[in-house]
Amino acid sequence: MKTKLILLFFFGMLFSNFGFSQNKKDDSKTDINGVWEDINSGVQNTVAIISEQNGKVIFSHYLEWKGQKIVESGTGIRKGNNIIYTVDVTLPIEGWATKGTHTLTLSEDGNTLEGTFIDNKKREGPISFKRIR
Repeated sequence: MKTKLILLFFFGMLFSNFGFSQNKKDDSKTDINGVWEDINSGVQNTVAIISEQNGKVIFSHYLEWKGQKIVESGTGIRKGNNIIYTVDVTLPIEGWATKGTHTLTLSEDGNTLEGTFIDNKKREGPISFKRIR
């Protein structure tokens, strides 16, 4: 009986340890707080500041398009490596959209955000940011 208990204990420990020894995805979130650069074609002098606390994302963005300044800011949420936020364009170019939504995915290395935008004029396209700091 003692031998059976020892074997049962040994196999129980072996199988419970096996589950923990496998490579598992790290559930801790990559920190996205910081300064990012807009890497989309046609934009210059870009900077985006992203702040996240407990899944709430705050976004500020400055860029220039053909010498014209654009400023937008917004709020949204983060779930895992997916970020979605709405923006209000506070310094728009005449005739351009004044609101939009960005849907982004954080790269595995945590240094790139890529996804799509859709604006209040129903235009959509790709959007990307690269971490600076």
